[in-house]
Amino acid sequence: MYVLDTDVLFDIQRGHAPALAWFASLTELPSVPGIVVMELIQDAQNAQQVRKALKLVAPLPII
Repeated sequence: MYVLDTDVLFDIQRGHAPALAWFASLTELPSVPGIVVMELIQDAQNAQQVRKALKLVAPLPII
């Protein structure tokens, strides 16, 4: 079981190739702590970025 950190999700959100490759190689969905979701939202500059962050974590279990 993987638990994703904010830095990993930022890299995925920004399209960093190694992060995307690692994420695509996972065989099960990793979990995301609620505080990490809040950090993604806090980092957003506008409503569009908030929606993008929420879309990123929507399929992942939040713990």
